[in-house]
Amino acid sequence: MSAVSIPWIRTAFGSVMMLVMAMLMGCGSAAPQVKSELPPPIVTVAAPVERMVTRYEYFTGRTEPLDKVEIRARVSGYLKSIHFIPGKEVTKGTLLFEIDPEPFKADLERAKANVLIAEADLLTAEADLVRADSRQFTTKKTYDREEDAFKRGVGSEANRDIAKGMYDEAAANVKSGNAKIKQGMGKVDEAKANVRNAELNLGYCTIKAPIDGIIGDKLVTEGNLVTGGVGNTTLLTTIVAVEKMDVAFDVDENTLQRVEGWMRDGKIKMLIPGEIPVEAGLAVHGDTYPIKGVVNFADNQVDPKTGTIRMKARFDNPKPKLGNRLFSAGMYARVRVPIGEPVKSMLVPEAAFASDQGTRILYLVSSDNKAIRVNAAIGISEGELRVVESIQLPGESQSRSLMPQDRVIVNGLMRVRPGITVEPKFAK
Repeated sequence: MSAVSIPWIRTAFGSVMMLVMAMLMGCGSAAPQVKSELPPPIVTVAAPVERMVTRYEYFTGRTEPLDKVEIRARVSGYLKSIHFIPGKEVTKGTLLFEIDPEPFKADLERAKANVLIAEADLLTAEADLVRADSRQFTTKKTYDREEDAFKRGVGSEANRDIAKGMYDEAAANVKSGNAKIKQGMGKVDEAKANVRNAELNLGYCTIKAPIDGIIGDKLVTEGNLVTGGVGNTTLLTTIVAVEKMDVAFDVDENTLQRVEGWMRDGKIKMLIPGEIPVEAGLAVHGDTYPIKGVVNFADNQVDPKTGTIRMKARFDNPKPKLGNRLFSAGMYARVRVPIGEPVKSMLVPEAAFASDQGTRILYLVSSDNKAIRVNAAIGISEGELRVVESIQLPGESQSRSLMPQDRVIVNGLMRVRPGITVEPKFAK
């Protein structure tokens, strides 16, 4: 190929390539553009539930028995026998423990013998007093005769002095006899008191339940030496009353003042003056409060360290036909105080709420199917529903209540943004 033909071929090839590129660009501008638009998200909506709802103040506390008794030994001795099953209910007067009574029986017999000795000594003193009285009477007569004779000049002074000495001695013996009788009576009383003390100690060998309730574990086993008396006595077991149970809870100052204000205004109805109706629930009851009682105790001062006051609510705790009673001492309990009469309220499912920096929010669907975010002021829960006190729409300064015609998004919140169009489907 000649040198002239090569540049010509290159020029022709470049022209062809430029023509192809121009054709491709022309075809690209003429091609139709395809737009991919997503359909509106499907959400589930529901109308608010209108219901009569009672307002409450809520507290938490622990159950406390009305009575709790520590069973301790009152005399020292060896534990002879135990007559109860730990953890079971006992009635007042039930035999619980026996301490070996033999040493105390011996003490009682000794004390009774001392009474007989003291009474015999008293009888002897009384006989001595009778003789002293008789001696005093005869010596008084003799002395009076010698004194009269001496005054008339027919008697001697020596005889008068002898008679007076004998009389004074007899009078002294009478005084001594009276003193011995008082002493003897005191010894009799002391001996009888020792008998009573010995009887008590013998009685303390038998330990019975002082109240009805549930008895705890046995802290000492048979055969051990227990210490009684005063001071560091041996703790044998405990009994807690269970027929009724208190729930103790703390109330802050602000809540206390609100509750007292509601009481003065008559919003809290009291069947008995000073007793506030209250409801309680345990862990087994979930969110319900099925147990009815009354608040019948408030402490006499607010604790300055915590700013709270201790209150107690009392509940019946009957024994069922099967199983144990509902309350046990030390259980966690929820308490609520009803405030006023039930009022008409609007409720929505708990699932409808979202949260933004501590603010509870709801999404409503407008008439043109736009999602509207609103801030919600919430109230108490009623099962799976929550009271909505009021809502505040964007751009509005005044809040309003939910309306029965409002459509609240209850499912599909993750697909919703304020202002987007949604496809609402009513919940079944």
